[in-house]
Amino acid sequence: MNFYVGVINEAVDYIEDNIGEKLSLVEVAARFAISHFHFNRMFKTVSGVTLKQYILGRKLSKAMEQLKSTNRPIIDIALDLGFEYPEVFSRAFKKQFGVSPAYFRESSPLVEVVPRACIVERDIINYQGTLALKGKCLLLDELTLRGIAVTTNTNADDFQQSLKEKTEGFLVKAVENAGLEHDKFYTAVSCSGNDDGEYTVFCGKKPIAGMVAGDAQTWVIPGGWYVSFDYHGDMFDIREAFVDDLYKWIMVKEAELNPNGIGMLNIYSNNYPENNAVKILVPVKKPV
Repeated sequence: MNFYVGVINEAVDYIEDNIGEKLSLVEVAARFAISHFHFNRMFKTVSGVTLKQYILGRKLSKAMEQLKSTNRPIIDIALDLGFEYPEVFSRAFKKQFGVSPAYFRESSPLVEVVPRACIVERDIINYQGTLALKGKCLLLDELTLRGIAVTTNTNADDFQQSLKEKTEGFLVKAVENAGLEHDKFYTAVSCSGNDDGEYTVFCGKKPIAGMVAGDAQTWVIPGGWYVSFDYHGDMFDIREAFVDDLYKWIMVKEAELNPNGIGMLNIYSNNYPENNAVKILVPVKKPV
């Protein structure tokens, strides 16, 4: 496992095991013998939030669970989670969730909790003092795929379930297709061009020359320069981390993306998800 990812994974475990303590950046960083300044950069790079934000969010989410499931006094819940003063807890709770602890207990409104951090495994390295993804440029030949195109919207409540059902349905059916190569499968993602959450996802495999691939749709991946990143994990978890990872990589490397119609090309081996390995390719105008 990558060093930075491994350390932050351990830090998340430590925070969960000690959520009732008065956790601080200095204290957590010291446990890993890393300066608090560098540790905070590591935590933000790997998890997407600062350590302080994460600890506070988890404490308040744990408090919310207790408010919903127990009749314990609010002051006791606050003290058990490391808040010295009830008024500090109440202000933080209202800022996080938009309602007071008392109102939440009485009305149980829908609020967005801060879940335990899902730390995605990927290669992060130090670029002259800045932590960012490790990428490798490659020249890709034009690639023809046969499969299924799915239009989806990340803002829809059933986004993940719907996309997963359709793509997995194709993959199950494709196993019996003698006209396709089965050592790998691909998902190509392109957006609508508007900032509305709408994407087209094409899930497919390479056709075998001279063979009939049935009624599958065709999608052509343009050739050219791409940068390749290695990830491990569920693609929906990876998606959450990749947007920030890619943005930071572009800034660090001063790279320019190539708007060739493909936002990202994901390559999986035939034993995914057993190995959880995903190679993500993004088109760039020139090698960096």
